[in-house]
Amino acid sequence: MNRIDEATAASLVKTYREGEWECRAFGAGKFSQTFACRHRTSGENCVLRVAPPDSMLQLFYEYRMMRQEPALHERLLRETTVPVPPILAYDFSRTRIDRDYLIMPMLPGVPLSQARLSRASYDRALRQWGGYIAQVHGLTDPENRFGYLGEHRCMEPQKTWSAAFQLMFELELKDIIRCGIYDEETARWAANLLRRHSYVFEACQTSRLLHGDIWVTNLLVSDDGTVTGVLDFDRACWGDIEWDLAIADYCGVTGPAFWEGYGRELKRQDKEASIRRTFYLVYEHQKYTVISMSERRNDPARARRYASESLAMLRQLERDLEGN
Repeated sequence: MNRIDEATAASLVKTYREGEWECRAFGAGKFSQTFACRHRTSGENCVLRVAPPDSMLQLFYEYRMMRQEPALHERLLRETTVPVPPILAYDFSRTRIDRDYLIMPMLPGVPLSQARLSRASYDRALRQWGGYIAQVHGLTDPENRFGYLGEHRCMEPQKTWSAAFQLMFELELKDIIRCGIYDEETARWAANLLRRHSYVFEACQTSRLLHGDIWVTNLLVSDDGTVTGVLDFDRACWGDIEWDLAIADYCGVTGPAFWEGYGRELKRQDKEASIRRTFYLVYEHQKYTVISMSERRNDPARARRYASESLAMLRQLERDLEGN
């Protein structure tokens, strides 16, 4: 992928504020590029995030997903106390460079993945995070539409969560076919398995905001574990909170402190909830098939492992439910 250099980054930040800027790349992200920028005269610090070019192999919902962040951040800042940064400026016109970018203030703190915290401080961070995610889940779509609803328009909004998740799952399967990992027959079998059990998703009747990427790199904390920022709403979706919390569980975030902050722990004994959870985990796991085939990793062997593990989960579910 053609990477943006620091001089180009400085020229982009000038669209927000004139003057001389010093920009340096930071972070380990292999999707968007991130730059820490400082205005030489005023000393103002901000963050520039630059999306990858459309030519990068991406999942269907990743193409131009940055475009939904300004509206989401605005609503979160207006209706919650979640510490998301305001979007200072953005440009999705592709007139200056061949990709989208946005500018935010530099928040204090470091990612939880890098923080050296005591057990008590770590639990404080998870407890606060759980509370913030509960606030996120408190936001609903006024029209009760389901799926990826953002300005990137990666799918048609659906009237039910069952229909939305079926479409999301099938679009992900198509991405994996395009990578040459699944064949048409395998994808059709997986989609039909979900369709036969679509009734379990009817329990979700209200479209709620879902973060979509709850893991430790997306939380900023201070030295004592106080949360200073909740980041990366570009993968946000609207639907079933169980989907979001399954991702958090997959990423090792959930635990007693998180649930204490969230306010309740979801029951997992219910059979239909267990079926939903399996499909949600497969959706999360098999996305790494595409990610591993892309320029981000260039690792076909790992892609095949993710695919194999995902199909094994589905085959086990089929045996448990249908005796096949």
